[in-house]
Amino acid sequence: MAANPPGSGMTAASLAPGLARKVKKVLELKTEAPELLNSLQTLSTFYHDNTPAARRGLRTTIEKRGLAINERFIGAAESVIKSSLDRLTSSCAAISSVVSTTKSSSSSLLTDTERLSRELEGVERKQGLVAQFLDTYQLTPEEVAALAGEEVSPAFFAALSRVRAIHDNCRQLLRTHHQRAGLELMDLMAGHQESAYERLCRWVQVQCRNIGEYDAPEVEPALQAAVAALRERPVLFKYCAEEVATARHNSLFQRFITALTRGGPGGVPRPIEIHAHDPQRYVNDMLAWVHQALASEREFVVALFGEEASSPEAASEQVQDTLAGSDALHTPALLDRIFDSICRPLRLRVEQVLMTSPPSLLAFSLGQLLSFYASLVGRILGPAGQLTNTLIACRDMATRVFFEQLRARGDKLRRNPPPPPKDMSPPQQAARLGWR
Repeated sequence: MAANPPGSGMTAASLAPGLARKVKKVLELKTEAPELLNSLQTLSTFYHDNTPAARRGLRTTIEKRGLAINERFIGAAESVIKSSLDRLTSSCAAISSVVSTTKSSSSSLLTDTERLSRELEGVERKQGLVAQFLDTYQLTPEEVAALAGEEVSPAFFAALSRVRAIHDNCRQLLRTHHQRAGLELMDLMAGHQESAYERLCRWVQVQCRNIGEYDAPEVEPALQAAVAALRERPVLFKYCAEEVATARHNSLFQRFITALTRGGPGGVPRPIEIHAHDPQRYVNDMLAWVHQALASEREFVVALFGEEASSPEAASEQVQDTLAGSDALHTPALLDRIFDSICRPLRLRVEQVLMTSPPSLLAFSLGQLLSFYASLVGRILGPAGQLTNTLIACRDMATRVFFEQLRARGDKLRRNPPPPPKDMSPPQQAARLGWR
C-alpha cells in the first residue's frame, strides 16, 4: 500500500478500520447469489472498458439507462392508458346518462316515498295517541279477566282501583267536547264496578260466615282490603257488616253457653256454672268472661273494618288500649248487636241468683260489681247499648233486693226490738247486718 500523500491529513492508522470493513464486506459477499449474477450480466452489456473515467461515470450511466427504460415504458404504455381512459370516459358518460334517466323516472317514486314517510309519521303519532287513550280510559284483557275471575287476589284489587281511576278520568273527559265518549266509557266502567263489587260482597259474606266459627279469628289482609274496597258502596258495605254481626252474634251465644256448661277445651278453664253455689264468684266469672269477650270482639271489628281517630270524650274514658278508638262504621252499634245474643241468658242467671234472697251484704256486693261492669261496658257500647241496659237492670235489681231486705229487717226490728245486751255491744241482729 502506497504511503499517504503529503498534506492529506490521513494516516495509515485512520484508514485501516475502514479498509478492513470494506475488505470484510467483500469477503462476505456471496458471488453465487442469483441477484449478483443477474446484476453483473446486465452490467456487462453496457460496461465494456474498465477505466477510471468509466468507473467514475458508472453511476450516471446506470441512472441514464434506467431513465431510458422508463421513457420506453411510458411510450409503450401511453397507447394502452389512452385507450383505457377513452373507455373509462365513455363508461362515465353512459353511467351519467343512466343516472339522469333513472332520476327522471324515479322522481315520482321519491315524491311518493316522501309522502308515505309523512303519512307514516302521522300514523305513528295517532298510534301513540290511541295507546295513551287506551291506557287512560280502557282496561287491559288481564284486568278484565281479574275482575271476572272467581279468585279475589291482589290483581283483582289492582284492577278495581284501575276501574275507579278510569271512572274519574271520564269525568274530566265530560268537560271537553268528547262528552258522548265520556258517557259511554263511564257506563262501561260502571258496569265493571257493579259486577266486581257484587262478587266482592258475596266473597266477603262467605269469609265472614267462615270466621264466625272461631273465638278469636285472625283477619286476613285480603279480607281487610275487600272490606276497605266495599266502603265505596255503602249499601254493600252495610250488608257485609250485618253478615259479620250475625255470624259473631251466633258464635258468641254458643261460646257463652259452652263456657257456662262445659268450660274450655279439656275442661280448662272449668265451667262457670260449677260455682253456682257461690253467687258472688258465679256472677263475677260471668261478667269477667263477658268483658274479655267484648275486648276480643272489639279488636276483631276494628281489625276488619278499620279504625279512625277517637273523639276526645271517648279517649278520656278508655279502659284498655285495645278498646280505644272508634271508626266510621259505628263500632259500638255493631258490637251491641253482636252482644245482644248473651243479654237474655246473662240476665236470667243473675236474676236467679238475686231471687234466692241472698244476704244483704252479698246483694250489696253484687250491686256494686254489676255497677262496675256496667260502667266499663257503657264506655265501649254507649249508654244505649243492650248489654249496658241489661247490666244496669241487674244492678237495679240487686240494689232493690238489698234495700228490700234492709227494709224488712228494719221493720222486724221495729216491731220486735231486741233487749240491749248487758255489755252494751251491738245486738245480734245488727251484727248479722254487718254493723260493727
